[in-house]
Parts: sequence; C-alpha cells; structure tokens
Amino acid sequence: MTTVAALRNEWEAARKARQQAVIQRRAAVLEDLNHCQQVREQEAAVTRQTLADNYASIQAETSLYLTQIEQQRRTIAKQTVAQLEAFTAELREAVAELRAANRDAMIDVAERVAELKQVTQEVLAGHPRDRAVMRNRQQQTLAEYVAELEATVADYLLEIAENRQALAVVDQAQRHRDREALTEEVAAMRDDFAIYRQQLRDFRDHLRQSIWGDAVPIAQPSGPPQAASSTRQSATRKPRAKAQPTPASEAQPSASANGTQATAPVAKKLASSQAAIPTEEAVFDYLQAHQDGARLTEIESTLGINRFQAVDALRSLIQKELIIQKDRTYRIQEEAVL
Repeated sequence: MTTVAALRNEWEAARKARQQAVIQRRAAVLEDLNHCQQVREQEAAVTRQTLADNYASIQAETSLYLTQIEQQRRTIAKQTVAQLEAFTAELREAVAELRAANRDAMIDVAERVAELKQVTQEVLAGHPRDRAVMRNRQQQTLAEYVAELEATVADYLLEIAENRQALAVVDQAQRHRDREALTEEVAAMRDDFAIYRQQLRDFRDHLRQSIWGDAVPIAQPSGPPQAASSTRQSATRKPRAKAQPTPASEAQPSASANGTQATAPVAKKLASSQAAIPTEEAVFDYLQAHQDGARLTEIESTLGINRFQAVDALRSLIQKELIIQKDRTYRIQEEAVL
C-alpha cells in the first residue's frame, strides 16, 4: 500500500512537472511570437517608408521624362510640318511641269493622228483598185487551173473506164472458163458418186442374198465397194468407167462398215463443191446489185441461206479482195469482178 502511494505521488509530481514545462514552453512561444510581430511591424514600417520614397522618386523622374518627350515631339512635329510644306511645294511644281509636258505631247499626238488618218484614207482609196486587179488575176488563174484539172480528170476517168472495161472482159472470160471447168468437175463428181452409189446397192443386195438366202436366182456377186476419188487437177476431167465386180468369197464382214465410212467424205465433198461456189457467186451478185452495200442479215434473208453459209461466203470474198467490210456493211470493192 505504501509502494502504490509512493508511485502515485511520484506520478503526480511528474505530471505537475510536465504541466509546468508545458506552461513555460507556451509562455516562451508567446513571447517569441510577440517579438517576431514587433520585428515584422518595424520592418513593414521601414519597407513602406522606402516604397513611398521610391514611388515619389520614380514619379518625379517620370514627370521629367514625359516633359522632355513632349518637348522633343513638338520639335519633331514642327520640323515634319516644315518638310511637308517644302515637299508639297516641290510636288506642285513637278505636277505643273508634267501637265504642261502632257499638253504638248497631246498636241503632238493629235497632229500625228491627223496625219495617219490622211495617209490611211489615201491607202484605203487605192486598195479597192488593187483588190479588183488582184481578184481578176486570181479568177483568171483559177479558171485556167479548173479547166486544166477538168481536162486531166476527164482523161484519167476515160483511161480508168477503158481499163475497167478491158479488165471486165478479161475477168468475165476467166470467170466463164472457171465456171465451165467447175461445172465439168461437178458433173464428173456426180457421175462418180452415182457409180459409187450403184456399187453400194449391188454390194448390199449381194450381202443380203449371201446371208439370208432367197429362192430368187443368185445374181453375179459384186465385190466390196470402192470409194470414188475426186480431184481437181484437171478442169476437163471425164467420168471413169464402172468398176468390175469381184467374187463374193473375197468380201469380208467389215466391207459394209468400210463402204459406209467411205460415203461420208464423198458426200461432204460433193455438198461443199455444189453449195460453196454458187453461194459465193450469189452473194457477190447480190452485193454487185446493191452498190450501197448490205448487212449480213439482209444477205441471209434475201438469198435464203443460213448464217454459216453467209459468213463463209463473205470471208472467202474478202480474202479474194473482191469485197470490203466497213461498219458491219459489205460492199463491192472497185475493179472487183468474180
């Protein structure tokens, strides 16, 4: 119990000591603050006095500077006014001199214009006469040139007409010869085809008789069909004689197929020979009758041919340089004779 009381008394003494220290420190701080405030007030008073002195000094210097500037500006203004008055006087004198010079120049120009008008009138008075003379000369020269050109053109046209007539006669004769040769060749091909077709009939009858048999007496057997050859090396070709029949024992089962295959080239060649040239001549005759040209559809509808025949005929004529194509229109080329 005594120890606790001692500790409490010791703590109370320490607390009082701490409180006393706090009070002393607070008093010291307040004293320092008062001292600092007094020092700041003194410094502020000194600063205000200094600023007041500086403001008064600067105001005096500014007033003196403005007074000096005002005097200098007045002096410069007076000098500028004097210079402007002198420049204005000089400018007026110069303008007066220029006006006088311009009046003299205008008088000279007026005199020159009057002279030029007089000269121009004289020249214009002489121009109609010169133009009339020149026009007469040009008309005479042009008349002579036109007459000479007409004579030259007439001679050239006459020469062209004679050449065209001569060429037309030669081409007509050549075309007639070619047509006769082609007709003979087509006739020979037709005869060959008739012979070949008769051989096929005979071979068919013999083959049917040999396979199926019949009560009818057996005819002399014929050999396998032989393909008819057609060449265009000679324009005056004659039809060949009918082939001699061969024994039936030599016929093979494949003879019918070979005969059928041999028929296609001959028929195709005959069809192309009979249709190509007449179609080409018909197209050429149609274009020759229509000098202004014709379109592909007009040629097809008028001649009654299909598109392939018309295109083939036109292409062949273009390659032969007998017709020309321009803007989808076909027309006869000059000096062209089929």
